[in-house]
Amino acid sequence: MVKSTLKYLILAFSLALIASCIRDKENTIRFSSWQSSPSEKRLTDSLLHCFSKKYPEYNVKFELIPGNYSEKIQLMLGTHSAPQVFYIKDFVAPSYLRYDVLQPLNEYIDKDTSFDIDDFYPQFLDAFTKNGIIYGIPKDFGCFVLFYNTDMFKAAGINDPPKDWAELEEFSRKLTKDANSDGKIDQYGIVVEPSIDKLMPFVFQNMGSFQDKDGNLTLNTPEFLEALEYYYGLYKKNIATIPTDVSMNNTEEVFGRKRAAMVISGGWFVPQLKDQYTDVNYKVAFLPKGKQMATIAFTVSYSSPKENLLKEESWKLLSYLTGKEGMKVWTSTGIAMPTRKSIAAQLDYINHPEYKYFMGSVDFAKVFQVEYNERWYSITQSAMQAIFYEEADIPQKLKQMEDDMKSLRIKK
Repeated sequence: MVKSTLKYLILAFSLALIASCIRDKENTIRFSSWQSSPSEKRLTDSLLHCFSKKYPEYNVKFELIPGNYSEKIQLMLGTHSAPQVFYIKDFVAPSYLRYDVLQPLNEYIDKDTSFDIDDFYPQFLDAFTKNGIIYGIPKDFGCFVLFYNTDMFKAAGINDPPKDWAELEEFSRKLTKDANSDGKIDQYGIVVEPSIDKLMPFVFQNMGSFQDKDGNLTLNTPEFLEALEYYYGLYKKNIATIPTDVSMNNTEEVFGRKRAAMVISGGWFVPQLKDQYTDVNYKVAFLPKGKQMATIAFTVSYSSPKENLLKEESWKLLSYLTGKEGMKVWTSTGIAMPTRKSIAAQLDYINHPEYKYFMGSVDFAKVFQVEYNERWYSITQSAMQAIFYEEADIPQKLKQMEDDMKSLRIKK
């Protein structure tokens, strides 16, 4: 039985390799990504159409990977059947960079004088760079900002968004209301989430980190502990809610349905507010300051596999998608913010009433990357949920979380 299974696995891998080589010989550039919405699919189709119109001699085949994206890309890399161009999340980029499976791009960048690598915001490019070698070009970015309901603020006699942690707690208390005096809160000051993603801006603001420059975990530190105690404290003091407590799916829905006056979210929430929650009057602001200004930035690269028979063709597509023309097409709808300074200026996002807060956050935004096996995320989520749902001891949970993650360190 084992021999039979092994025989079929070898056959499957061989067929995948043969199929990949055949596609390469047909001069077809295979491009894969995930997609978060139908509008993103339409935008991808439009972008690829623009490329084909400009470069009709190149044939591109789009292959959507709808679920378990990172696992499937890793499997295809291992079986020599990876697409020629694909997405890589900033979270997991360190593992790809360690295992030498991506095509170094420096020689193509150097030869392509029109590409202008210096046009990129450096922290997004750095997310896919190791020892000076660039393995991916950041296609866009998003970051967390504060959305606040202006009607609720006005009713509470508050004119401006909170500037720091003290005001965030003060305003949340003023904005939390039991409107009909039935002993149940109808409106919370802010909606939070038992998630490491939403916690990390507070950790960074408190001069803390998830790991140090050498990759050692820094969860069990005073800076991390203080940030978590403050963040959880908003919920513990009953001036913040979490989605499950109000029978909703996510923080954005809680804000959209007017059960909370503030929410921490990203640029993807802007079109959702305009389409689904048209009666919500809101504004956007920077996240309140701790010991310093900070937020998390999210970015994704276009990268190519090292095993690739269409390297020049792949660069042509990759450089168009992240070039000035392609990036302008991609980010002109506001689906995400441009990682090129020139495109941000062309689209005038620097002065846009909402997008200026995303672009302005670049000065203090930190790309969140972890040099541990992807299971680190489920460990942190379990710990965060234990704190919020079970009132687990926070210092003890942080120590356990760090201990549980140590064995997941990606080896150099």
